[in-house]
Amino acid sequence: MDKVPTHLLEKARIYEQSTRLSVPAYDNLFAMTQSYFRTTLGEQDASLLIVGAGGGNELVAWGPTNPKWTFTGIDPAEDMLQIAQHKAVQYDLESHVHFIQGTIASLPQTTSKFDAASCILVLHFIEDRQEKLNLLKNIHRQLKPGKPFVLACAYGERDSDELQDRIKIWQSFFLDAGYKKEKVEEMGRVILNISFISAQQIEELLRESGFKNSTRFFSSGLFAGWMSHA
Repeated sequence: MDKVPTHLLEKARIYEQSTRLSVPAYDNLFAMTQSYFRTTLGEQDASLLIVGAGGGNELVAWGPTNPKWTFTGIDPAEDMLQIAQHKAVQYDLESHVHFIQGTIASLPQTTSKFDAASCILVLHFIEDRQEKLNLLKNIHRQLKPGKPFVLACAYGERDSDELQDRIKIWQSFFLDAGYKKEKVEEMGRVILNISFISAQQIEELLRESGFKNSTRFFSSGLFAGWMSHA
């Protein structure tokens, strides 16, 4: 693999730093997801589908301690996939990972389906409800029946006082971390550009996509995570 340009590594560092602030307990989300997958997959060989794999954080969190797991990582962003590939080399995971640049819609429909899947911090970048639903349906189609899926995304009724209060706390968290007030105010405007929908609407999308027994198992600031089964 070609050496990752320095500017991309710096981009990855900044992205990971801001994401860990944006989602307090970010690393715990990955640890809890791993525990969920382990309880359902046991000690067997397992193939995992990672939707939005750019950056490689799922690989770093799950790959080294689960040698029987293999990963297919999908992401439309070439530069972020380069970073994920770099991490796969760093953590000696190259033989366990297959990367695809594109979207899950471009994955072939085969009889070989996945044992687990994750879609972490992706759904809120899709504005249209039908496109959100299509993404989740495509993930469901790629999973074996009954297998686990984790979805994590921003949530909340956009114009509700409840979400506005959480945004204020989120901004205060950045101020306490040393960010300048002007930067935090700018970040507050940017965060409102993502697609917020209520927790109830997210659970409805999961049901419509074919997922069963959806349970919210993680909540931190503006974000939450749901576990369910195909």
